[in-house]
Amino acid sequence: MKSGQGLILHVALLGVAGALAVRVLTRGETPVGAAEQVEVWGGNPSELKSVTFESPTSRVNLEGRKDSHGRWYVGSIEKLSQQPVPGMGDAGAPLSSAMGADGGAAKPGQKRETTHFVSIKEAEKLAESIAPLMAMRALGKVPKPQLVEFGLDKPEGTLRVAFNDKTRSLTIGGLTPGGSDRYAQNPETGEAYAVSGDFVRSVMFADSRLLERELHDFEPDEVTRVVITRAKSSRELARKVDKKSGWADAKTPDKLDETAGNWMSKVERLTATQYFEQVGVPVLPQYHVLKIEYFNGSKSVGFLELIKIPDDKSNAGYIAKTEYTRWYAQLLKSSAEQLERDANSVLK
Repeated sequence: MKSGQGLILHVALLGVAGALAVRVLTRGETPVGAAEQVEVWGGNPSELKSVTFESPTSRVNLEGRKDSHGRWYVGSIEKLSQQPVPGMGDAGAPLSSAMGADGGAAKPGQKRETTHFVSIKEAEKLAESIAPLMAMRALGKVPKPQLVEFGLDKPEGTLRVAFNDKTRSLTIGGLTPGGSDRYAQNPETGEAYAVSGDFVRSVMFADSRLLERELHDFEPDEVTRVVITRAKSSRELARKVDKKSGWADAKTPDKLDETAGNWMSKVERLTATQYFEQVGVPVLPQYHVLKIEYFNGSKSVGFLELIKIPDDKSNAGYIAKTEYTRWYAQLLKSSAEQLERDANSVLK
């Protein structure tokens, strides 16, 4: 084959490959290695005011707040039951439509349930992933007949992100082929994108993904001593330097106290299961079970107040308040009961 003919053949093959690449891109099947990030909108997490995701059956909202301890978020989840009385309306209508644009009552036969929670670490990760929001690739304006191919004809929901000076919106479509990422479209411009599925899953499953489980933001081994107080009893424990999970009485720091160490291990495993801004009843002094103050050397790094609300007063059960939770955090009853029961053996 002559060199000129070989060159023509290579050019032709290159053209075919290019045409196939364009076709694959249009169908949203760009190979992973060919992905290129594109900015959907700019922004900074510090300027983020709220994040809202609305689907046909639920509405998730996060509102950013800031205090002396740092930035945190108040979350709310409104869910609409899908058991309408026959003939009483469309169960598949968007939540805003079913409830009314002003968030009013649900349709007859439907039930609206709202829960509130605190979100910190996971909400901050979400904020960083959407401010700015980067897409893996831009698909351009998708013709209306092709919306179904991207799941944008019947979207999963709409994401709204409010900054200090503007609000951005994104309609969330279907999954990309063979992956867990999503197609999305700017409702104002009609531009479509392939975006990471991580932030979409966070807002779609906020009750499990965004609720703050941790009671503190410090690592357990940062704490060198604690002061435990219950009624008129008090005891100071010091961490054993040569044993990570070991604790000793502060008066005899070289003598390992296994009972105290086991008890402190249970304290460290406590996690939040639900949040209450207000418990619903006055939190009386007699409801306070104990208090733990945490120190790194002479510096106070946090506290934990364990509280037990009587069953006949509230359904809150055992709750905790710490420097990190801001609100009252509900605890697993079995874990909190163990701490209360074994506290006497520690405060000897």
